[in-house]
Amino acid sequence: MTESIPVITVSNVLEQQLRSVDPMRGKVLSLAFAEHVVQVCAGELTPDQQDMARVYLGTAKALFAGEASMTALADAAAAHAKVRVAGSRLAEEILWVTVLAVSVCWQRDLVREGLSRGELKNVTVRTVAAEAQTVVRRYTGGRESVWQLTHLLETADRIDPQLMINLVDEVDAERASSLAAEFARHALLTHPGARYFQAVVDDPDHLPLAVVARQAQHMVGGTEATWQLIRLVETMPR
Repeated sequence: MTESIPVITVSNVLEQQLRSVDPMRGKVLSLAFAEHVVQVCAGELTPDQQDMARVYLGTAKALFAGEASMTALADAAAAHAKVRVAGSRLAEEILWVTVLAVSVCWQRDLVREGLSRGELKNVTVRTVAAEAQTVVRRYTGGRESVWQLTHLLETADRIDPQLMINLVDEVDAERASSLAAEFARHALLTHPGARYFQAVVDDPDHLPLAVVARQAQHMVGGTEATWQLIRLVETMPR
């Protein structure tokens, strides 16, 4: 019996990337993931819940810049807790993501300063990501993991080139042809006279996707590799 080869999915790429982020970046990503959940699922929240969630997350973020205090965060947490249970069960679960995100950032500090009675254990950015995916899927049916991975890539200081290699290797022939043409058209936006990329658009099956991707990165430079990675992610299987 032939052993099946695991298919790379958005979820396992995201999991891998989140495991490798440093603690500070994990905190920043946790708040971003929670903010996006509040935005996407705003229709399930009451106006008071929306307002308090934004104040709670905003205060947690302001602490990083020294523009808020632990006391202010404790006050925001208390006000947030009162409205968190005032709506639907799904609304409560949505707002729980914000609690987890703030806990990743500041819960130990709040406990140490006597401003919180309990500490959530073993909460990481991966916890926040997973909970966010669950509530967004329940509310919209959407793939929150795609947004999360895209956001991670867009905000990264550096992306391991091996990630592009791994994702390109997973692309089937039909998708490779489509992506090769798309990568070439994108390169033509900044280099409209480049015959190489026009030839790829005319015959996208002529060259391997990896070759077209590297040529476009070399020609366009800047964030082209990141743009390509995001397009790969957006077309990956569930």
